[in-house]
Amino acid sequence: MQGEISMDSKNLLKIYDEVKDDLKFISSSRVRAKIIISLTGGTAGLKDLKEYLALDTTNILHAIKQLEKQDLIFKQKDNYFLTPTGIIMGLKLVDTIKTISTVQKYKKLWLDHEIVDIPENMLLRMGELYASTLVESEVTDIFKPLENYSQILSESKTIRGISPIFNPDFIDAFKILVKSGKEVELILAPQIIKEMMNIMDPASLMELAGLVSREKLKIWTMDQDIKVAFTVTDKFISLGLFSTNGEYDTTKDLVSDHPDAVTWGNSLFEYYRDKSHAFKL
Repeated sequence: MQGEISMDSKNLLKIYDEVKDDLKFISSSRVRAKIIISLTGGTAGLKDLKEYLALDTTNILHAIKQLEKQDLIFKQKDNYFLTPTGIIMGLKLVDTIKTISTVQKYKKLWLDHEIVDIPENMLLRMGELYASTLVESEVTDIFKPLENYSQILSESKTIRGISPIFNPDFIDAFKILVKSGKEVELILAPQIIKEMMNIMDPASLMELAGLVSREKLKIWTMDQDIKVAFTVTDKFISLGLFSTNGEYDTTKDLVSDHPDAVTWGNSLFEYYRDKSHAFKL
């Protein structure tokens, strides 16, 4: 069946023709781009820009003149500022740079892996994961991602996670975390709930029910299976994906302790929690 370009894409192609010169103006000059990026953090004088960018005065002044002509920056006394238009363009430029960096640095995770269950609005914020580390299994340490994940849990006070995969060891692990005073909130796929109930003895079920009733442990479930596994804590985020062959890839885990990444993780968790309902034993 022959594909068809969507109406939104057709409209965007028309818009592109209208703004392509502006895109070229921002991206084709590293000096102009670096000046805009520098000023997104505040104000700077010519001396500051020269030292920070390691460029000569002539190049900087030429770029400044061009940016002023486009109403992106202005000078007040001896300092340069972004105009309101410049602030908007600058923030989007920074976001685009972070997004491209995130895609390129962690290409091993994105390639041949499912991202269909990361909603579009979260994909648009992918740049918030730029300060992450891809933890991978090694020949001499195949359990490196799991060991790192366990360390993350031990160093955190609050733990929120989505698990579409089942690991019997996690049941005892999370009970220990809750008993140690940590706040745990989990979203589990229906099949995971079923498997968990099948292997737990009556005493363990009573113990779990007690933790849930006292709100030491909150469990949510969805009416759908998803292909993304992640945990977000007060300090970290850990993100794993399924391979396109349908199996969860235990050899790669994207982790970060940057506040932007933690904010991204909390937003993703809340997206799925809003689609879930509380599980009661």
